[in-house]
Amino acid sequence: MASEIFTEKWARAWDKKINENDAYRKAAANWEGAIVLVMAADEGFGIAADRAVIADLWHGECRQARVADEQDLGSAPFVIRATPATWKEVLAGQMDPIFGLLRGKLKLAKGSVFALVPYAAAAKELVVSASRVDTSFPAGWH
Repeated sequence: MASEIFTEKWARAWDKKINENDAYRKAAANWEGAIVLVMAADEGFGIAADRAVIADLWHGECRQARVADEQDLGSAPFVIRATPATWKEVLAGQMDPIFGLLRGKLKLAKGSVFALVPYAAAAKELVVSASRVDTSFPAGWH
């Protein structure tokens, strides 16, 4: 059964997909910390308010993924923000997340691109894991 994008149910499914991803496990062997993904509010896409999910990452394992709160936005080393249209492209595999960051389609709202570069392969695998979640979209999504 599909989970609506960037909700608690979706985050739990993402957590499972991350932990099932052997390529992620290998690429993230040295990654400690968290990453928050933020989807900007966009009424045209049925997203009334910003949505954010956080993944607590520890040496190739996701200890927990869930909806992020204000404290998470302040404490996570990396916060990546994008529009619903951009996240749709990324999750469909139509946009590489690192390329999206470099082009400014994905915004690194917190953290440094240089600090993220060593984890580029792991970041891509986080997106691959997200793309494997059976995802539904709000009414009005186009």
